[in-house]
Amino acid sequence: MQTFREFDRKLLKNNSQLALNKYGQNLMFPHSKECATRRDYVLHRLGATFQQMSILRQFIDIHIKKYEGNNGDTGEQLDLTFNAINQLSYCFDNLLFNLGSLSDYFGNYLGLYLYGPKFQTLKWSGFVNKTNDVYAGKDFGSLLAKEHREWFTKLHEYRGDIIHRKAILIEVSGFENKRFMPHTVERLNFQINDALKKYFHLFRKDENQELYYCAEKICNRTIEGLSNILDASERIAFDESFKCFR
Repeated sequence: MQTFREFDRKLLKNNSQLALNKYGQNLMFPHSKECATRRDYVLHRLGATFQQMSILRQFIDIHIKKYEGNNGDTGEQLDLTFNAINQLSYCFDNLLFNLGSLSDYFGNYLGLYLYGPKFQTLKWSGFVNKTNDVYAGKDFGSLLAKEHREWFTKLHEYRGDIIHRKAILIEVSGFENKRFMPHTVERLNFQINDALKKYFHLFRKDENQELYYCAEKICNRTIEGLSNILDASERIAFDESFKCFR
């Protein structure tokens, strides 16, 4: 996915740009090793997210092919349908877990760069709270607050609910999971659960509800938000005293 590759390059550039802006030309700036490590952790979680998207695509194709190859037996079709719903729900959950963790790792990375080594273990919410204290009323603080309010608070709320409170299963178009005598469908078309729209308002009623399309849209919006924050971080004016280190 192009979005993943673009974010990978943007993060590598950001690491160099923030070092230059804050510490000047000397590449052996304080905590340079830790900054590179935290950057690489973000890239690791980005790679895990990309892998989950690939797995989701593969599983969708596999379950559709299995269903198309069955002998028309109703019992077998129902077994294939229920199994597909469960397997793809697991995949989708893992994708959302990774996106939430990606933002946590991102908070570690910028927490270290902006606030020092004591703040390199800030998770997303801690990073937002610290930034609200330090950059309240400034461009960077305003942008982060906007991204958190409009997107990341919803992402973390969803992740928290599926970890601690409830299972939100994906759906098959036209299939009703009735307790007695559920009916089969001609073809498996996987789509998001309507409950998902209560968390993520980027899905319109008349929009494509296909599972992979929606998963891709959630990924792109998350990475877009993180990219906006990276761009804004490069416009921060650091105190010149940071460049006077030994």
